[in-house]
Amino acid sequence: MVLKVRRWRLEIKTHSIRSAHLFHNGSVLLGELHNHGTLLNAVNMYKTLSDKVMPQPLVMYFTICILHMVEQLHGVRIIHADIKPDNFLLGERFLDNKCFDAENMDHGLVLIDLGQSIDMELFPQGTAFTAKCLTSGFQCTEMLSGKPWNYQTDYFGIAGTVHCMLFGTYMQVTNEDGVWKSIAVFRRNPHSDLWMEFFHTLLNVPDCGALPSLRSLRCKLTSVLQENYSRKLSSLKSRLVVLLLENRKAARR
Repeated sequence: MVLKVRRWRLEIKTHSIRSAHLFHNGSVLLGELHNHGTLLNAVNMYKTLSDKVMPQPLVMYFTICILHMVEQLHGVRIIHADIKPDNFLLGERFLDNKCFDAENMDHGLVLIDLGQSIDMELFPQGTAFTAKCLTSGFQCTEMLSGKPWNYQTDYFGIAGTVHCMLFGTYMQVTNEDGVWKSIAVFRRNPHSDLWMEFFHTLLNVPDCGALPSLRSLRCKLTSVLQENYSRKLSSLKSRLVVLLLENRKAARR
């Protein structure tokens, strides 16, 4: 009964799950078709072009969408626990949604694979964990330093996904005088200060009871996107869909 109630609450929040089929050894969630590939596909595709990396307006757009989705999940006390570029799918609504609305969830990007997710309503308030992810490169800074964690694993996953879009590579982190940071160089980025603050916030969460506001980060990025790139976003989205479709056709040959 707990699973049924929780999945129904999740459906209300995301507006994307049509039905859920629950079994003793797994579950199937049915949603709309997202057939334009993953964010990882997009990242790898740009690496083969003269751009080399995803254009800045698209990175900001996707980051805002990702922050909003995870904000909604955490709002119903669910930790996804496996956030990475290949767990974000693009669908038809990505192109259909011409105007940017930071509060609109119908943006055509969806977070999949809840196989590792943790329902925090099944645990006492304030519960934290000490287990470590076995996949290299996806251990949050708390796991690396032996500290307890809960929602921080999703914060690290967001940072890793955004890093992949910005630089075309998986994120590597280092600890300098107690401060965690990416080893990537941000100086050449036109919004280096914004991104450095973004990664610092997500990688250096004081403790499980002092989680930073994803909404606050989202609002800062939204402001920069709207002020600098509102006219460029639509054409960049269209170009990305064309590239993804061409890439899919080439892969079928």
